Amino acid sequence: MSKDDEPKSLEKNLQHISQNINSDRFMLMEYLGPVVDGCRAALNVSIEKAQVLHKMSEDDFDQLVTSVQDSFNDLTICLKPSDTDDEFSIVFDRRKTTVFDECVEPDVVITAEYDTLTAICDSDPKLSPHEVLGTVLKVSGSDNLDIIQGLGFLCYPSLLRVAQSGIDPSSLLSEDADTVIMASASDLVVKLIRKWIDISLSVADEE
Repeated sequence: MSKDDEPKSLEKNLQHISQNINSDRFMLMEYLGPVVDGCRAALNVSIEKAQVLHKMSEDDFDQLVTSVQDSFNDLTICLKPSDTDDEFSIVFDRRKTTVFDECVEPDVVITAEYDTLTAICDSDPKLSPHEVLGTVLKVSGSDNLDIIQGLGFLCYPSLLRVAQSGIDPSSLLSEDADTVIMASASDLVVKLIRKWIDISLSVADEE
């Protein structure tokens, strides 16, 4: 393989993520998936109503939570650098993933400069998506519920770093590991989605 034919850094990082998901390493999707499920269920209403979910009755909330299908079952996420002609996609089919060097009818498009996307998707992330969302990082799609899955995907590398730091849910201390990883997944996803909601509301107010 010539140097020109070698996978580029972003593609390598996506392949690494894909391999970890497919091998069920640290069982991370079992933590990330339910958190994203809950957020998607909560946003199965308008963004404005999502701000007052705490006022919903328990029965209404339970009905809302069961109103969406499981996350990451049928999803195409396109990562599109804004400063190059590259396009890469990671396709979820029943939570198994495949990486392609093209984007065909994506559900979610994640855009930023090439180096930014590469840093976010690193197995030891050099950049938090929360830091740059809404400025150099854009996440778009025709369906808000798909966008939530895209935001959840962006949290995977950071969650992987937590697991690689020694918190292994398959260890003898699995009860403690479960708590730490679930708390990390919830914190990462909710913070990122909350920022996306704030950005979306701000844009709506300006229009």
